Amino acid sequence: MTHLVKIDDTAIPDGVVRIADQLPGPDVLQPGDIVTLKFMHGFVYLPGLVLLAAWRKSLPGTAQVVIDDTATSPETRRFLTNTGFREVIETGTHHPSVPSRIGKVPIQAILKGREKEATVNELVRIFDEYAGHVADTAPFRVLLSELCENALAHSELTTPGYICARVFEDTNRCESAIADTGIGIDQSFRQGTNKAAIDRIVRGESAVAIALEGLSSSKPQPGPGTFKTYFGFGLFIVRRLVEVNRGRLTLLSGSEAVTVEKLSQHSRRLVRPWRGTFAGVVLDLNNPLPLEQVYADADQLMIGPHPPAETKPAIAAVHPTVAPPEEFALRLSNYGTQLLTRELGTAIRADVAGQLAAGRVVKVRLDGIEDITPSCVDEAFGKLSEVIGAELFGSKVSFEGGQPVVKTLIQFVLRTRQRSA
Repeated sequence: MTHLVKIDDTAIPDGVVRIADQLPGPDVLQPGDIVTLKFMHGFVYLPGLVLLAAWRKSLPGTAQVVIDDTATSPETRRFLTNTGFREVIETGTHHPSVPSRIGKVPIQAILKGREKEATVNELVRIFDEYAGHVADTAPFRVLLSELCENALAHSELTTPGYICARVFEDTNRCESAIADTGIGIDQSFRQGTNKAAIDRIVRGESAVAIALEGLSSSKPQPGPGTFKTYFGFGLFIVRRLVEVNRGRLTLLSGSEAVTVEKLSQHSRRLVRPWRGTFAGVVLDLNNPLPLEQVYADADQLMIGPHPPAETKPAIAAVHPTVAPPEEFALRLSNYGTQLLTRELGTAIRADVAGQLAAGRVVKVRLDGIEDITPSCVDEAFGKLSEVIGAELFGSKVSFEGGQPVVKTLIQFVLRTRQRSA
């Protein structure tokens, strides 16, 4: 049997939705079936190609997919090759062999393990190269790194996810997309521990909209001595940055397609559910992103104001003289100036915990940190605060120096963890 998928738009949101609505899933295809991707006359954007690449790698080995580019222009045919798309579709490779060029990251696979950090670094590199035209690239790097972390930490990938990024110098815009075929947002919540989120989904609310609110993303019930949950920092921070930027974010997961544009959200139902999560972002590089203000707002929007502390009368007490604990200065810049992944956070947490176990107090020096993501901070300090208790953590770990935006982020993450205790 032959399945025809007509591709006349590959942009977000409408193009990727139309593509997703046509794609036959692994349960539909039979041995010997052929899927033809027929490209029409429209201009080809990378987001749609990333969606197709992830879909292709989720199919069984017996599936056949061919590209029909006879109706397109010579420029489009070259683009399908130069982005690595043709190689992914027509061969068994996960990693297309096309090189990156300034301002562009072609389609790349995202896999578990060491390759993940390399992919994230390659993605943010284009913003470093473009820094001459952008006053502050840090918010853009944080946004894109959080999208990578969200896909890799929460999708439970069994096949590669794919990512791309591109800067349009003529319009001073950038677009990026990431797609995986993991369990998706709805199933991630349903299999997890956040009862409030599950109850809302059962009542018919959108799982994607709930994730965008910043509710804790769900993991299977943790065992004794393990961490309670991951928090939905990634999609919430991405949403807020896109809103402030007056850009566009489109999420596809399950039967839902949600687009955030400026300060509004639009939802639609997919004809054929997307097994996994697709996120496409368009940003205006002319609009600055006040990252520190976004973190400060998030502190209130995600966890609300803290109740006033109960005031108790002071009671005089006599304590024996105790020698102050030894101090250990931990320079966070020893781990790098751009801390973008949960793996780095895990390494930092292990070192801090080791010093605390030795009876020392830890003074974390933040000088020299250019960028750090909410996910990295949560892995390094948020989880440790949850395990040993917020009060003990606050008495043993302090933060000094560095940019105000980094301190604001750390406070936001710690307060979120404390609220969950």
